[in-house]
Amino acid sequence: MPFYGKYAVAAVCLVGGLGIFFEGYDQGVMSGVNISPSYVDLMDLGADSTGAATKTEKEGGIVAVYYLGTIIGALAGGALSDRIGRNYAVVCAGFFGLLGQSLQSAAQNAAWMICARIIAGVGTGGIAAVIPVWGSELVGHDARGMVMAFQMVVNFSGISASYWLEYLLSFRDGGRTEVRWRFPLAFQMIFLVALMILMFFMPESPRYDIGNGKRERGRQTLANFRARGDIDDPAVLTEYQEIIAAVELESKYEAFTYFHMVTGYKSGDLHLGRRTFLAAWLQVMQAWTGVTSVVVYAPTLFRTAGFSAHKSDLLTGIQNMVTMVCCILAIFTIDRFGRRKILLTGGVGQSLCFFLLGALSKVAADKDSASIGAAAGSFIFIYDFIFAATWLSVPWVYPTEIFPLVIRAKGNAFGIVGWSIGCGTVSLAAPKMFGALGPSAFYVHAVFNLFAVAMVYCFYPEVACRTLEEIDLLFASKSPFVWATERRFQELKLEHAGLVRGGGLGKTLDDEEAKGSVVEMEKPAGRGTGQGCSA
Repeated sequence: MPFYGKYAVAAVCLVGGLGIFFEGYDQGVMSGVNISPSYVDLMDLGADSTGAATKTEKEGGIVAVYYLGTIIGALAGGALSDRIGRNYAVVCAGFFGLLGQSLQSAAQNAAWMICARIIAGVGTGGIAAVIPVWGSELVGHDARGMVMAFQMVVNFSGISASYWLEYLLSFRDGGRTEVRWRFPLAFQMIFLVALMILMFFMPESPRYDIGNGKRERGRQTLANFRARGDIDDPAVLTEYQEIIAAVELESKYEAFTYFHMVTGYKSGDLHLGRRTFLAAWLQVMQAWTGVTSVVVYAPTLFRTAGFSAHKSDLLTGIQNMVTMVCCILAIFTIDRFGRRKILLTGGVGQSLCFFLLGALSKVAADKDSASIGAAAGSFIFIYDFIFAATWLSVPWVYPTEIFPLVIRAKGNAFGIVGWSIGCGTVSLAAPKMFGALGPSAFYVHAVFNLFAVAMVYCFYPEVACRTLEEIDLLFASKSPFVWATERRFQELKLEHAGLVRGGGLGKTLDDEEAKGSVVEMEKPAGRGTGQGCSA
């Protein structure tokens, strides 16, 4: 028996969240693995008097190679889900994840671990590329951000769970046993198996179904999520016709490959190259705003700020829990205030945190002051608060919104490619950067946050509370600048009122009615189950 309305949205949140929980756990688990003496010895990473690895390039390389796998998995998952459907693509990616995690937990040397992490990355990348698209296409346009924000709460729950599990295991036999790192790596397979089983019982994306000849099933899915199963509900009919109109509009273009998307070749007014750049670069910027350093190397950051090894480990666990709780704020703000305002405000606040963190950490080190070190450490928590409420969710939901239906999963794959590049480069650079620069390395993230603010202001148009079918009009401008994009969008909404009001119903709008539709679309009545929009 299918779920309806808010219960259907809740089911998508929970099942999709399971996949994102796994992704967060898998990303965060290495923070504890990297400081396990048994792991350091087995992988020949060297060790100082505290047991920390001294071969930082090798340590960072083993962490970073995982993101090579996620790039492969994202591109494969995006293409596969557009061919066989979102649900089956998640299951296929899950098999790679299970293989990779089992190999990681059984690793006997660095070469083994590297190969295992690449395979595990393929599975994670595929899941991360498809799950957000699946969720955004099932729920209403006014709930997309809320659903992704919830999934980010679950994401950091996974990160926090992995850290606390490893922290508790560190007390077993002085933390020198192999169980300390092998068990956490194997434990995450439980989440994968549960996700793969549940996906067989979840509805397929209605936009995928309608675009691939299964229109009645897609229409019924829309009805289940929008109108308690009533396929004749006006809101369901309107959205159904919008999707059909978008499919017909996009059918005028030839089939798009990844080459077309990267280069924009033959994409005309769809400007796929621009959208691909925006999707990938937003995730790269997210990583370099500081979150990857905080997640993977948090104990090192707290030590840089002047805390002891034990306090650094404890503070890292608390910091992950604080971030998890703060993610809840985004559920109530991401659709209400819009993507741009949240990114701009968050970038400025994050930059200020890192400037103060760098300055206070330097003073604390020079004066050997515990109180100043504590003040410096507090800015890691403040950064977490700001990041969780702003930059955490938006870079994950934005790529799911800006691509045409026919290549939406492929498009989101480039978001995962950007996430992989960003996390991979930070994972490689952070150990060397903080080792060479000490507290001054925080300034790198501070400056990059300001750069990210400038990029968002100039090139990232607002997509909150606009239907997925309107997005083609939003990116039709030949100019990449936001102000030109918005101006052209308003013009095209008048010209293509059938698309934004449900093309295919056979109704022609005159100029006055079309002008009214512009106002209506600016603040649409919610067709889904979300917080509403006031962006």
